[in-house]
Amino acid sequence: AISHGANSPRTDRSRFQIEFAWTGTWDPSPALCVADALAYLATLRPGGWPEIMQHNHDLAVAARRLICAALNIPAPCPDEMIGSLATISLPDAPPRPRARSPLFLDPLQDRLLREFHIEVPIMYWPKKPQRILRIAAQLYNSLPQYERLAGVLKKVLPRVRK
Repeated sequence: AISHGANSPRTDRSRFQIEFAWTGTWDPSPALCVADALAYLATLRPGGWPEIMQHNHDLAVAARRLICAALNIPAPCPDEMIGSLATISLPDAPPRPRARSPLFLDPLQDRLLREFHIEVPIMYWPKKPQRILRIAAQLYNSLPQYERLAGVLKKVLPRVRK
């Protein structure tokens, strides 16, 4: 995006930098309040950030176990390698469809959102089974949410081994 530099008579920088280095509509407020947001989040648990990080890790591990058990698939890595995100390989990847958007690459992602009001990213992977699901755990998530996701996945994915 070009900004107010397009009409600038300045010569102390390249023409490119003058025209593109500052977009006049950029609002620095979000960047300026990061320190306060981090300080506030630390107050949400008595143990501060260490407790929050442990909570998120424990929830991500428990959620991954639930989903892997429901789909009868092995965990792709040891629990110690999980932070607050976990990736799970999904069985039975269909041929890759033409994406309607970079944000929705798999019809299953659309179906989960449309029919079950579950928003979770599903991405294609270059090696078999060729698609992955990524879960994230944060303070606002709960184990029942992941239990629901696991149940829905078990219901909608074809040929999940019992």
